[in-house]
Amino acid sequence: MEAPSAPWLQRFDKPSCLLLHTLTSGPGGALAAFRALQCIQCHDEPGQAFHWQIFTETLCAEEPVLQGPERTLTLRPILLLLPVLCQRNLFTLLHMVQSSMPKDCLSQLLQATRKDPSPDLWVQALGDLLQRGLREERSCLTPGPLTDVCRQELKSLCQLIVGGTQSKLDLERKPGCFIQEHPGPELWPAGEAAVSASQLRKRKEAAEESLSPEGERKRSRLDEDGLGLEPLAGCAFLKGAGATEDEIAVEASGHESVQSETRGASENAQQDAVVETREARQDSQRDMAAKVHDFLQTHVARLKMLLEMESDQTDGTAPPELQILNECSPGQLEGLCSLLQLLERPERTLVQFCTWLLALVPEISYTKAAILTEQLFLQRVLSLTQPASRHLMAALTSFCSKYARPVCCALIAPALRAPGAGPERTKLVCELIEDCLEPEYVRLVFSQVLEMSWSEELITVVHTLLGRQVELPPHLFNLLVLKLCRLAQEFAKSMNYAKLMMAVLTMYSSNITPAHWSRLSGALDLNHTALQKSLQVALKQMAPR
Repeated sequence: MEAPSAPWLQRFDKPSCLLLHTLTSGPGGALAAFRALQCIQCHDEPGQAFHWQIFTETLCAEEPVLQGPERTLTLRPILLLLPVLCQRNLFTLLHMVQSSMPKDCLSQLLQATRKDPSPDLWVQALGDLLQRGLREERSCLTPGPLTDVCRQELKSLCQLIVGGTQSKLDLERKPGCFIQEHPGPELWPAGEAAVSASQLRKRKEAAEESLSPEGERKRSRLDEDGLGLEPLAGCAFLKGAGATEDEIAVEASGHESVQSETRGASENAQQDAVVETREARQDSQRDMAAKVHDFLQTHVARLKMLLEMESDQTDGTAPPELQILNECSPGQLEGLCSLLQLLERPERTLVQFCTWLLALVPEISYTKAAILTEQLFLQRVLSLTQPASRHLMAALTSFCSKYARPVCCALIAPALRAPGAGPERTKLVCELIEDCLEPEYVRLVFSQVLEMSWSEELITVVHTLLGRQVELPPHLFNLLVLKLCRLAQEFAKSMNYAKLMMAVLTMYSSNITPAHWSRLSGALDLNHTALQKSLQVALKQMAPR
């Protein structure tokens, strides 16, 4: 598709023209433009820096055009004169850079789109999402008024921090951190960062008692305890991380009693710091839980729209919205899958979604792939009552081609362990084993199956595993023989079990040792199927000499 060519295009500076050409390049123009912006920011070449303010003002500038069948001369923003594909890619790009671009520029562009008498539905939907994000961000940033009680508590806290007796000049000092070398021992007041909750309580008690003579005598001792002084080598002292650049040093008397009190205050401060760190970690976890919810909510609408639309993206890349899978934690991913209601999505959407997952760079981790395996496929496989649809098989096959280990551990093993395995579930697992698994993953499933309780359906799965004719390590083959011998009585009349024994004797005859032979001979004596004599003949041919 050709880039827009019009007289008003000359209004744009060189970086803006390059961005417009990229946005008009095709369905993947938004992602290409995003990468181009990243290159500009990383290299920061002279004359090539991208200025959102200039770009926005030019887009919102009005241009005279002839509109309608009557060719009426009207003024319209240049933004609305861009091709529809370019507008769609532009607003998709705005979603990707929403957190980094100036908010006033975004507001101007959204205001310009409202002047379109017949807006494109896709552009309108993207604009509504951007507008909603702006409203939510503004509501979060708007500070609430302080109540009288809050103002009084804040005033008391400030008085406690500065000691209640410092001058106005002390309140205007700026925080910093430095080390002062000096020939004699010195004490430096600790800053705000070293003040813990317990220390604030001590200071509050000191302020309340300061009116009494006894309180005045205790004041200096409490202040020293609350400061958290730490001794340094060479008889020098360093204050905490919140120290200020122009703090006035308080000279120590040099007596052992002062050093002892200082050492005790330092130990108390360290103990208080442990409590403070624990409380801060709990508060941080609660704040993080709230941020996780907000973080996911901002992406849910975009991803839902991505899953519901009929995408025409054919350039072999994943939509930029899917990068959230690499950015979020496994816990956040579980919440995101729940909010997206992946289990209720039509199976035809799974094919496109898995295609995007395969194109995602970098690929997701094993933990996240296991979570997606459970969310996308496990419940669908467990509830099968009829043959799996072609959409489900296509999605599962494509996903397994890149994330085979998560499929083995998070889908195949749970599906085989779950009770009530019907023929359709067994058939699906067997098809995955036959068509999708490399030999190493066949051995992985083999080891998982040997730890399960066997049924007729599971024996069919073992048949399929043996049919792959992969080389089994000695320990796996030993476990297989032991399993077959222990189940000989239980499946004495099972033809599936007898056929499985025949497959082992024929395909793995070179693996059978004298110890295996004696055990298998005893197991075949318990068999009561039509294949008993054939099995005994096959085993006799392997008799040790």
